[in-house]
Amino acid sequence: MPLHLSGQTMQIGLNHNKNVYAYTVSVRQGTYLLECDGEKYGEYKRNNIFYINREGNKIEIRDKNSLIGSFDKISLIQEDKNCVFTLTGIDPKIKSFEYNDGITFRLYENNLLAVNYIDLEKYIAGVIEAEGGINAHPEYYKSQAILIRTYTIKNIYKHVEDEFNLCNEVHCQAYHGRNARNNEIYNATKATAGMVLIDKDSVLIMSPFHSSCGGQTSRAGIYWQKDLPYLQSINDPFCTDLRNSVWEKTIKAHEWYSYLKSMGISNPLNYTSKQAPNRSKYFISNPHKVTYRQIREKFGLRSSFFFIEKQNQQIVFKGRGYGHGIGMCQIGAMEMAKVGYTYPDIIHFYFHNVQITDYRDMELHRY
Repeated sequence: MPLHLSGQTMQIGLNHNKNVYAYTVSVRQGTYLLECDGEKYGEYKRNNIFYINREGNKIEIRDKNSLIGSFDKISLIQEDKNCVFTLTGIDPKIKSFEYNDGITFRLYENNLLAVNYIDLEKYIAGVIEAEGGINAHPEYYKSQAILIRTYTIKNIYKHVEDEFNLCNEVHCQAYHGRNARNNEIYNATKATAGMVLIDKDSVLIMSPFHSSCGGQTSRAGIYWQKDLPYLQSINDPFCTDLRNSVWEKTIKAHEWYSYLKSMGISNPLNYTSKQAPNRSKYFISNPHKVTYRQIREKFGLRSSFFFIEKQNQQIVFKGRGYGHGIGMCQIGAMEMAKVGYTYPDIIHFYFHNVQITDYRDMELHRY
């Protein structure tokens, strides 16, 4: 089970939880070798299309003209440096995305599992495009690349039981195929190749990020179960008054009272107005504990950084930021890069007492 970084190749499970029965694969660029159950079936170039579907306990593959056969494992192996293919879900319908490098199909728990075999740095660039957009400064992309690479290496065995490294969903990192809309993203990724973040004990850190902190990031323990020394709350002047910095949501007052009663609060009328000038863990701490995170998840709020007030028969949530608020604020980091800060500046602003190092010099068996 090749779940390591030999040759810096990642194995990314695509749509593994969607019970896919059929895909089409189109060669967009380069030359691919079709290999089925270890046997070579020829080379294919641009505009070759395959229909791949689950049939009983086998996988059928057809080209434009005929059935090639039924197999246990089907692979399109890249033979050029810059091979690109398009993958489209047919049953069920799944949006098409272009991917770099190669792909393998096999059955796993009655699911037609597609696994993208891709160079690590190309994968990171694809995640950056999905997570950070295409219109930012290169120094922002460099900082984002380091955070994503750190997460990738730290979680390389997250899907070990599924026999791939990471999935393409937010359960791991959002990955919508190759970076194709801004070449600066890949350039920034290559410029930081190998770089990851470690703590004072030379251990890979947790490297979270979020859209907007609303002017104040959160220490880890406010939103998660425990604090981490490198994830402390800081005042962030770079994201205030920018996109996602403030928000409001209104619900009916009786919904609020019903929720509090369900949480064991016998006097919900006492909680119709509350200010939160700083990030806090508990909205109510006694006699029953109700966290800001629980309220956020119950009512689908943009963040857990909010206060409430009653207006007639409604409860208005007035909040700041978008996301959990821990680690790097993406909008703040984009603004820092825009006004001249470098990627080390950005990293050390959001993460305390960390060091940038090259994972290729580390003893990765520790993880």
